Amino acid sequence: MARTIAEIQNEILEEKKKQSSLSGLTESKTAIWQLWINIVATAIWIHEKIVEKNALISRPHTLNWYREQALNFHYGISLDPDISNGISLIWKEGSYQFDTTGLTDTEIENSKIIKHCAVSEIDLETVLKPNANIEEIFSDYFHNKVGVVFIKVATVRDDKISRIDVPNELFAFKEYIAKIKDAGNQVYITSDQGDNLKLSLNVYIDPLSIFINPKDIGYYQLKSLSRDLNAEEQIKLSKYEEDLAVDPLDTRNGSLILNNKEFPVLNAVKDHLKNIEFNGAFVKTYLVDAIQKAEGIKIPILKKVETGWATNPSDEPKTLTNVTNIEYFIPNAGYFDMDTLQVEVNYIPYTFYRDKQ
Repeated sequence: MARTIAEIQNEILEEKKKQSSLSGLTESKTAIWQLWINIVATAIWIHEKIVEKNALISRPHTLNWYREQALNFHYGISLDPDISNGISLIWKEGSYQFDTTGLTDTEIENSKIIKHCAVSEIDLETVLKPNANIEEIFSDYFHNKVGVVFIKVATVRDDKISRIDVPNELFAFKEYIAKIKDAGNQVYITSDQGDNLKLSLNVYIDPLSIFINPKDIGYYQLKSLSRDLNAEEQIKLSKYEEDLAVDPLDTRNGSLILNNKEFPVLNAVKDHLKNIEFNGAFVKTYLVDAIQKAEGIKIPILKKVETGWATNPSDEPKTLTNVTNIEYFIPNAGYFDMDTLQVEVNYIPYTFYRDKQ
């Protein structure tokens, strides 16, 4: 860390005391030699600050450096007529920075469109096979994009994670990274719509806290079975489904008896998914733990987990992949689309305490 001006001045004064030839100088704050010490100390301080800055920026950039640059990206400010994408970068204090002259703190913060970012890379050791020949090594190297820096970015709209505007904002951000990145580095940037997620749960609830219409209990109990239904059970289920076509499941099922606008299971699921860090793993055990803490919940059982990459509205929806047997996974986009989230819950009254022992 660079020394302060006062520290440099004190060191010069200490050195002066050691020089007997300077002992005759007048001890006055307005003496010319005192002013020269201040000038020299200031010049040394400026030099040390420049050296310190250059030392920082001359180091090889880390993955975290790329993340910091992404989060500090400004979109559409300080327009330069010579730059077609609306980005204006200036060289300041040894690095490229956005020219925010004349902007308020609110305007500066609003122009930072990237609110979430994850940076990663693939090591060669993770794809190499023991005793692989040279052709296989090169094939794995290029196929798995070894040596490429992967950057996932997203913004926030209506309090929900969302991809940035494609192609406008994404194009501008790519141009920005191309300008500041290390020479020779390959950078792959994505901003995708959140992954689709479908959850199926069997939840035993406290019937004194959570509402469930008695007519729907039999249907939920049959749907909760993980085994194949026998002939009698299948007939019952078919009858329930026929009746539901006329008289659907009660929309209040799963809500608090004292507040039918609160659904503890659904709220716990949504809150948990929102609190997963960007590009973090969805862990089945953590989700079950979150539901277990909700009001009126006795036993939550995660029956099935399905997920899939998002598709464009004009494309045919892709079939979701069953990932129930995987304990954890990271969504391709770095997050889940809360608008397409599907949660199917079979609510079953917890009455085990009445069972005969």
